[in-house]
Amino acid sequence: MSSSPPDQDDQDWVVGIKFLGRQLSLCRPRRDLRWTNILAPFESWDSSKLMYSKKDQRFYLLAPGGNYLCSWDLNFKEDKKPKFHELVLHNLPDMPRSHWKQLDSYCREDHWVESPSGESFLVKWFCEYSPKNSSKKCKSPKVMVFREEETKDGRKNMRYTDDIGDLCIFISKGEDFCVKASSCPGLHANSICLHGRVFATVNLTERTYGCYEYPQGTPSRIPYSPYWLPPFSP
Repeated sequence: MSSSPPDQDDQDWVVGIKFLGRQLSLCRPRRDLRWTNILAPFESWDSSKLMYSKKDQRFYLLAPGGNYLCSWDLNFKEDKKPKFHELVLHNLPDMPRSHWKQLDSYCREDHWVESPSGESFLVKWFCEYSPKNSSKKCKSPKVMVFREEETKDGRKNMRYTDDIGDLCIFISKGEDFCVKASSCPGLHANSICLHGRVFATVNLTERTYGCYEYPQGTPSRIPYSPYWLPPFSP
């Protein structure tokens, strides 16, 4: 949602849903209960990764491969084309060629998330994974985080960082989100919590990770997609 539903009847907000495949649906509940269906410019068989940027007042959808963002403003129409933003990566970590080759063999997920203060991050999650292994067996996850520095001519310059400050990023099959670690007891600053192929936390400061087993009795093939629930005010 572009914002939480307000109490006042005269205020407006937009709800967006990205379905499997290409369908994107947007609606203004205060004005019209009908949905506007838009075709995204690419097929996506993942669960919805549509996110709303409060800073830019746009809906963002990360394209497969993590090289482009598509975006729509709040004045949507059925035949409206999205705006494309190229993601240009800078300051890649210095690693031996063998390490890069190893990462290329891993499964990778790309995630776009915005902090409460309006900072945007691209998170690349690499995970060693084999369908022959039990889904409960934890593999060492690796993440790379890129912070948006500036936008110019439709391109977003993303710089690699291992310091996101007093933030904790939550990645799962649902909507990714970011919170201030100091606002939630028990969270560690400069860390990422992963929930999907593995259930783990990554500390970017110490370059360490903690991996957790699923509860005893969990099927080897979990019949549901794991989600983090974003914090909300009662």
